[in-house]
Amino acid sequence: MFKTIFAVVKHEFKSLLKNWITIIAVISFIIAPILVYSPITDGRVWNKVYAAYYCNNGLVSIAIMIMSFITISIYYKDEVTEMPILIFSQPIKGKTYAIGKFLGGYVYCLLFALLGNIAWMFSPIYFKEIPYPLLSFFKYFMIYSIPSFFAILSLNYFFQVLFNLKPLTIFLPMFIFMFTSGPPIPISYFGIMIDSRYTTNLYSGMPLPAEAIKYIMINRTIIVALAVLLLIISILKFSPKKLMDRR
Repeated sequence: MFKTIFAVVKHEFKSLLKNWITIIAVISFIIAPILVYSPITDGRVWNKVYAAYYCNNGLVSIAIMIMSFITISIYYKDEVTEMPILIFSQPIKGKTYAIGKFLGGYVYCLLFALLGNIAWMFSPIYFKEIPYPLLSFFKYFMIYSIPSFFAILSLNYFFQVLFNLKPLTIFLPMFIFMFTSGPPIPISYFGIMIDSRYTTNLYSGMPLPAEAIKYIMINRTIIVALAVLLLIISILKFSPKKLMDRR
């Protein structure tokens, strides 16, 4: 089973890299954050903690806008080619295929999040300073981008698998993410983005207070748990027959 899943992940990852969406991903996750607002555009080197946080905060906000298109791309090729016939003529279960497709898309998205972090790490070179240390960026990549990207893709994948209505996959997740970002505290616990009210200390290089750390831990736990639930439902509801009928 795991060997089959890995094969699907590898195939999906390579397929997405060859897709037109990769051009959008490069521009959105690597180039745009540096050009829109970064230490370079601000004209000064930020402290390492704030730079690491803001980099991943920006990547997550971008992911909310474009990952729905990546999700649609995951099954688009299956809908316009003979790929499903070739795949399901082999001894592979639909649920295994669904897991592999999701993980392939997730690894693809994380690759560009990682590259975006690397681009930011080297931004001090523009000011003839040494790059930011790896540890700060790695910490916020793990705490911020990895859980948020997982949650964003899980919700998009849920709508795509269950309904396969592209406008729904694009706009409904965006509405949900915006609704849960920055409102009253109880709702913000469900937010994909970390509430900025808890991170103001980072701008001056000060450590986060205990209240902020508690909020982040609860928030990350909630969104990952909900994302896992949505992914399980998507996998259970995935139908090879429905996929074949879409063609």
